[in-house]
Amino acid sequence: MSPPPPPASLPPPLEGAAVAQLSPHEQPNPEYRELYQAYRDAYGSIDGLRGALDGPVRTLNGTDAWIGPESRTWGGQLDTQRAALRKAADQILWDIYNRLAATQRTAVRV
Repeated sequence: MSPPPPPASLPPPLEGAAVAQLSPHEQPNPEYRELYQAYRDAYGSIDGLRGALDGPVRTLNGTDAWIGPESRTWGGQLDTQRAALRKAADQILWDIYNRLAATQRTAVRV
């Protein structure tokens, strides 16, 4: 699974002059603004989560301090967990992206 498109691929929340152009029955959707901000924040920091286990993998593979069958078993489990973490990070982004893409930028004024 690959990460979704960057936040700039979606229209930003309405503000400024764009708000003034809305009909009297419309207003910017606060849910869209919140989701857009959450997506932008998550997208900007997801690499830290995706790479959280890279250091331990480098350490394990870069030294001869621990070798043998137990080391290989533990290293295999670490690689499996690293792949699962990366997949989960991408899924988090896709979940926010899909929700944001399905949310209207405007809401009916009440």
